[in-house]
Amino acid sequence: MTERPTTPLPGFVPASELAAATGEGFRLGPDAPGVYLFRSARGEVIYVGKARSLRRRVLDHLRAKIEKDGTIVAQSASVEFVPTSNEREALLLEANLVKQYQPPYNVLLKDDRSYPYLMVTVGEEFPRVILVRRPRRRPGVLLFGPYTSAREARGVEQLLGDLLQLRRCVRLPKEACLYYHLHVCSAPCIAAIGPEAYRARIDRAVSILRGNVAPLRPELETEMRGAAARQEFERAALLRDALRGLDALAERQHVIGRGAGRADVIAVAYPRDPSSLRVAVGLLRVEEGEVRGTEPHLLQVPVDDVPEPAEILRQFLAQYYGARIEPPAKVYIAGPRPAGLDPTLDELLAPRGIEVQFRPTGRYASLAALAERLARATVDQVTPSAAPREVLRALQSLLELPTIPNRIEGVDISLFQGYEAVGSLVVFERGLPKKSEYRRFKIRGVTGTNDFAMIAEVVRRRFLRRIAEEEILPDLLLIDGGAGQVGAAVSALEEIGAGDRIPVVGLAKREEELYFPGRQVPLKPNPNASPMLLLRAVRDESHRFAVTYHRTRRRIRLREEFDQAARNVPGPASG
Repeated sequence: MTERPTTPLPGFVPASELAAATGEGFRLGPDAPGVYLFRSARGEVIYVGKARSLRRRVLDHLRAKIEKDGTIVAQSASVEFVPTSNEREALLLEANLVKQYQPPYNVLLKDDRSYPYLMVTVGEEFPRVILVRRPRRRPGVLLFGPYTSAREARGVEQLLGDLLQLRRCVRLPKEACLYYHLHVCSAPCIAAIGPEAYRARIDRAVSILRGNVAPLRPELETEMRGAAARQEFERAALLRDALRGLDALAERQHVIGRGAGRADVIAVAYPRDPSSLRVAVGLLRVEEGEVRGTEPHLLQVPVDDVPEPAEILRQFLAQYYGARIEPPAKVYIAGPRPAGLDPTLDELLAPRGIEVQFRPTGRYASLAALAERLARATVDQVTPSAAPREVLRALQSLLELPTIPNRIEGVDISLFQGYEAVGSLVVFERGLPKKSEYRRFKIRGVTGTNDFAMIAEVVRRRFLRRIAEEEILPDLLLIDGGAGQVGAAVSALEEIGAGDRIPVVGLAKREEELYFPGRQVPLKPNPNASPMLLLRAVRDESHRFAVTYHRTRRRIRLREEFDQAARNVPGPASG
């Protein structure tokens, strides 16, 4: 059996170069926390910032609310987004990227002076946990941080000292100090504890600082509640801040952790907008446990033949690492290993000593999630526009339609145990929603949970009126569902004499399969191809519109029932 020849794809390009070349450099980012990088026309990073909402912050830059003279925007050709899971992760990632890139418009964060660290002096016989602000990596010490505030760092330092009874003195005194009598120091100075037992406590402290806080949390929460009940509010507040600091320890591992040489973390994101004919690869450069760089890349893809993940990764790995003089020791790739990629890994990466791991675990799983958010934000930076003509033609070919589907209408049903069942109808013209023509239907003639009959009622009511008023009919009617829902819609159209005037197709959610009237076997096209993205957009929008209306009806009914019950409650008896 001969393999189908694959069409060579154009090369990957950095997202900043493509954005500058196409004039699409300042698109709106996601409404999520993260880091943004302004890049010049040559791709150089000139400013790194963090934000609670990337979209709002970049809009503030464009409206000259951040720097009044607009210097940063004037010197920039594009902006790059790296969404994070929370604001703390954004702050730590910003600190790393500023240290790495040294952007000319970042006057702060070019070193670590503003951020406290915790240092464990493991080289001493009885190690200490110390807060430092200008850490230097040297033998005999472990560094953890940076922390977002000195209060957070001091809270963790004091918590570990009190809980594990660690020494605080710079030099061991000749007699026990006040901390020993307060039961917050084990007093190695008077040999009240031996080196091995003390080392076990330090090992536990290091384990906690590395993010293993789950066993400790219940104990601290109990102590905090007890302190509050005893009205020891200062102690309770300290424990509360320490708990927040322990939570931060686990989150910090997403961006900063123990070093293990150089590694790259890669993720692929396909477009969700049918007008975007691009696939993104997000790459994080990790050195000694820190994210030292973010590199989003884009690939133009054919409208009707979107490559599979194996082909995307094969091309990217060959292009990116083929010319690298100093490749990383490891490459972590988000997601499962695609079939057919092994020859590329064996021929290209294995001879150079590059280890590849799919579905990374531990801290690199968090970094893989960060790479996925980078790739997703890059491919989603698309200004909504009408679907290109070739997308509509590809959809016509896929569904074997008589005309180009310039107008698509989508139908869905929403109900909960037969309660307040409603239907929705949405309209897309040339790939864009036309919300002025959206319609909502309150199901009238069906009781119970008969989804098929409800579909038939909505279709019947919609098109009986459209035909009577000689309104324009859709080039395609998309039903959210499978063969049963499609059959109900076709029967309703035949009842009103429109069975041969409106093509009908169903799109099922679970497997993204297409169901046609009269066909037993559904069609399973590539769900990431642009024609399928358009159908999924129509299907998802009809579902959203139906669910929104259903929730509105339920709130109205609950309010009416509450008002009725309130009116029936007898008032107080008059004396």
